[in-house]
Amino acid sequence: MTRKLLILFVVLTLCFFSLISSLLGERGIIVNNELKRQLKENEYELDKGNVELENLRMQQKELATEDGLRSAAINLGYQVESDDVYVFSSEGEAKPSVTVRTEQAATSEKSGFRPWSLGFCLLISFCASFIITLLFWLFRRNKEGNTDDSEQEESGNTGDNLSFD
Repeated sequence: MTRKLLILFVVLTLCFFSLISSLLGERGIIVNNELKRQLKENEYELDKGNVELENLRMQQKELATEDGLRSAAINLGYQVESDDVYVFSSEGEAKPSVTVRTEQAATSEKSGFRPWSLGFCLLISFCASFIITLLFWLFRRNKEGNTDDSEQEESGNTGDNLSFD
């Protein structure tokens, strides 16, 4: 019986370890899905950055000409000699876009799934196998104990009926 329990324990440990590591391990399905999601987010951010870079290059080319410089100055609030200047005070200023991007990156890094190490997967599978093997052993022990009592009662060999006929 001890060999059977040992074999059961080893088989269960291997099954649980392969199942847990294939789902939650460093190269598991859930980790791969999370990496694909992060890759899509990074590609989107890269495309967004490329569009912003292209817009900045176009603005730089536009500012290289004198007409572009004048229109930019007017857009920024500089006056032309004949204009009246009105100044409005702003109560609150928006955060710079660099800070907002940093906060978004920190939030996305925190929400990512962290894979389980092989040692942790092995520990979890070892514990689960031990518990199941222990329950199996207790179940078999109780079953064997109940069958011995029932067989003794059914056969009528309780020891009270002594006859020497």
